[in-house]
Amino acid sequence: MQLTIDTSLSSRLLRIVEDGQAVDDLRAYFEDGPPNTGYVGRWFERIGTPADQDAHRNRLTADDIVALSALGIRLPIAVSARLLGEDADEIGELLAAIPADADLWDVPRSGLSPKSAAYRLFTKFRAMAWNGGDHGTSGVTASKLLARKRPRLIPIYDTQVSRLVDLGKGASWWISLQEAVTPEVRDHLAHAHQTAGLGPLITPLRTLDVILWMRARHAG
Repeated sequence: MQLTIDTSLSSRLLRIVEDGQAVDDLRAYFEDGPPNTGYVGRWFERIGTPADQDAHRNRLTADDIVALSALGIRLPIAVSARLLGEDADEIGELLAAIPADADLWDVPRSGLSPKSAAYRLFTKFRAMAWNGGDHGTSGVTASKLLARKRPRLIPIYDTQVSRLVDLGKGASWWISLQEAVTPEVRDHLAHAHQTAGLGPLITPLRTLDVILWMRARHAG
């Protein structure tokens, strides 16, 4: 399978991350408030302790499935049962082959190719979500579940972000984004992260995800 790269994505990303609105959006998204207020997505990383997440980096847990609800995904019980039961060993083997401490822009391109463990696990998650009845968002579900396990490496891709970035036809999101997040883009991400007062639990990739998602909401 030939991977196509949208080389125009970098300039679009740069315009978004260097805009001062990015900091305001990060603050708004992660701001704590009374129950049933604010953006529930701020809980995505906070379900389960960091120690538990690190101890189970190569195994899905009930915390991971609950965390999906913070991003609007509720898995069918049949899918959850398979993830935690009969398919758990296969998923664990694939997770063990995916770098846990590497950023998207630092891994070799082969680590994101259709033959990679990351892509194979994404495909498995997507097929399970489809078979479980969540047909319209199977790819979104897969990206969010994989991003929960590899938050530095796997970017979230949903309908809002898709419309905003407007990738060229057939372009790979993972590879295009890897190419687009240049040192200049990363510098702006680091500045926005620090200025917004975010802690180490929020990775640079998640920072970008929230900036893009919030910008898409404004545009929508």
